[in-house]
Amino acid sequence: FCKEQHLPETDSWRCPHCKDIREGKQHMILWRLPDILVFHLKRFNCSARWREKITTKVNFPLTGLNMSEWCDQESPFLEGSDESYVYDLIGVVNHYGGMTGGHYVATCKATPCGSDGSEEVAYEFNGAGISQVDTEEETTQSVWKGLGRSKEKDAANASSKAANAAARFVAESSEPLWLQFDDDLVDPIPPKQVVSEMAYVLFYRRRRISP
Repeated sequence: FCKEQHLPETDSWRCPHCKDIREGKQHMILWRLPDILVFHLKRFNCSARWREKITTKVNFPLTGLNMSEWCDQESPFLEGSDESYVYDLIGVVNHYGGMTGGHYVATCKATPCGSDGSEEVAYEFNGAGISQVDTEEETTQSVWKGLGRSKEKDAANASSKAANAAARFVAESSEPLWLQFDDDLVDPIPPKQVVSEMAYVLFYRRRRISP
C-alpha cells in the first residue's frame, strides 16, 4: 500500500510546473491513524482465464503492531507516546473453502469489563473472566486437542466438553483468551492458532483510543 511506484510513459502524469507529460514516482504515507485498523488480505485471484483461492500464510503480529514506519514524520500521532501508533489484534475473519463456496469463522480476543460494565482496553488479559467454568470430565491430554469444530452437528457435544476443559486451563494461563465463533458454537482456541492461512480480514485496536 505504501510502496513507491514508478509511473512509466504509458501511465505518466502532467507536471504542474512545466505542464509537460512526464514519467514519475508516487507513494502514499499515513497522516492520521484510526482507533480500529482493518486489513483486508487478498485471498482471491481472478483473471480472464483463471480463478483461484490464495492460501499463502501471512504472519501478522498478535500484539505490538507498530505503524510509525508508515506515517509521515510530521504526523501528530508520532508526537506522543508509542501507544498512539501501536496496535494489538482483537479479531480475525477466516474464510474456509474455495472460489465456488466457503464458510466464514470469526476469531476474537476476549476483553474484560469493569465493575460498571464498560469495556477495559487491556492487551494483557489472561482469561481471568472465565474462572468459574466447571466440568466433570478430567483430562490428562492437552486441553487444546480436538477444539477445532467438526462440521458434523453430532460432534457439537464432544466439542463443548473439550471447550469447557480448555476454558478452565485458560483461566489459569498467562496467555490472552481467544474465542472462535463458528455459527452457534463458541470455543476457546490457543493463540498460536489465530495466525493461519485462512485469515482474511484482520482487526487491530490502537492502545490509546481517541477521547
